[in-house]
Amino acid sequence: MPVSYSTHTVASTATGSALQFAVSYPYILRSHVKVYYGRDILAGTHTALLVDGTDYNWTTDTQITLTAAPSSQSTLTIIRETPTSAQLVPWQDGSNLIAEDLNKSDKQNLYAVQEVQDKNQLASDDATAASTAANASTAAANAAQADANTAIATANTASTNASAAVTTANAAQTTANTANTNATAAQTAATNAQTSANNAATDAAAAQTSASAAQTSATQAQTSATAAQTSATAAQTSATAAASDAATAISTANSATTTANTADTNATTALSRVNTYLHDGTNPVGDGVGSNPQGLAYAINTANTATSTAQSASSTATTAATDASNAVTTANAASATANAASAAVANAAFYSPIAALANLPSSPANEDRVEVVDSTGVQSSSAVTGVPSGFVGSSNLTARLQYNSSTSKWEWQSYFAADPENRYATNYLPVIKGDGTSSGQVGKITLNCSNNNHGVSLSSPPHSANATYNLTLPTSLPSVAGQALTGDTSGNLSFTTIDAAFVLTPQTMTASKTIAANTNAGFMGPVVALQSGAVLTIGQNSQLTLIS
Repeated sequence: MPVSYSTHTVASTATGSALQFAVSYPYILRSHVKVYYGRDILAGTHTALLVDGTDYNWTTDTQITLTAAPSSQSTLTIIRETPTSAQLVPWQDGSNLIAEDLNKSDKQNLYAVQEVQDKNQLASDDATAASTAANASTAAANAAQADANTAIATANTASTNASAAVTTANAAQTTANTANTNATAAQTAATNAQTSANNAATDAAAAQTSASAAQTSATQAQTSATAAQTSATAAQTSATAAASDAATAISTANSATTTANTADTNATTALSRVNTYLHDGTNPVGDGVGSNPQGLAYAINTANTATSTAQSASSTATTAATDASNAVTTANAASATANAASAAVANAAFYSPIAALANLPSSPANEDRVEVVDSTGVQSSSAVTGVPSGFVGSSNLTARLQYNSSTSKWEWQSYFAADPENRYATNYLPVIKGDGTSSGQVGKITLNCSNNNHGVSLSSPPHSANATYNLTLPTSLPSVAGQALTGDTSGNLSFTTIDAAFVLTPQTMTASKTIAANTNAGFMGPVVALQSGAVLTIGQNSQLTLIS
């Protein structure tokens, strides 16, 4: 429980006793008790600081009363802020020790420590809450990564299926092309067969005509022979001739009959071949969609089927490619989400502080995180990978590292100033530190030019000087041009007119002075004196002239 502050909720409608609040902790002076609206103790910010005697009054030493309720519901913080910038009880040599002053001095220290402890507790509570949130973020990031892996696997499967579908479509297209070629050849063969059949039918008709004509001639010859036989007695010679003619006619008729039979056979064969190509080979008047692989209709039907199959496969391949593209897009989005969640986890994760690289854990687990408070040597350590080029570790910089068990290395995460307030001179007592050695680099402030390739520095004296003092700048600019900056023994600086026509020296030398060897000097009066304790040393081959 805090011992130096309390918070309350004040409603805009509050009146009477609802505006009274207890000051439940001790304090030295009422002015050390501050009343705020919307106070963030760690950040040091607030909505409003209430004024004693205007916004509230002290009812008793342990109670305040607001003069009026806020315009809207607000959080009221009553906090003790004991000053630490100066002693409440300054002590001097020979001072009387009074119990009240001793208690006041002790209370100042005690209350200041309590207030710091309260802020530390608040910071610890915030850190615990941040760690809980970080763990939740880690779980969310792991889930997102798992979803991303699943999406990528799905995308890969879809891509494989799409490739297979494309291969199948290409094969179907090849089959269709082959079938189309075969159908074209079958069509050509059928056309040729039809032509042969037509020619054979023409030949058969001509042979039949010849046979009929021969038959007629034979009949006539037979009639003539009969008539000649009747007249044989009268014309034996004519009968013999007629008989010869009849025999010749019969031979001719027989030959014509054989020719006609051959033509009829050829016509039947041609007609069968036509039926084979035009129909199914079994039904000469069928519908032409039989199963004979040599049939034209079968070839056409097979080609149509192959074309339909190819079109279906192409459509399937297009759909699969679209699904694969969508899956890849989803996987990319999930991967981006996982990366963002991972970055958020890296920023919010808890890092265990260690003093230096020598204190790295000897047996770390995967993803163990540490903050190396003194990062000196981190850029050259073989145990660390990924250090940004140009980074040089120091005692003023803290580096964050995460262990990777697969490489047995600590991986660089980030860095920050170990003491950001002092490092960047943001508080009322900044310290520009030296390098920590007795003869090395002193504290220095450098003011660069606009291009950052020139600069003017202000440095502290070396360690050997044992110098500890303060210089206070003047409160205003010089009154006239040409004045010089001078100082007194307390380090207070001021602008003073230096007249080049005169040499001004004090009449009394208050500090010891050594005139170097081979150097002449003058000391002007009318009063020339040395303050008690001051020593004047004149170097070898040197001369001092006293003017009075």
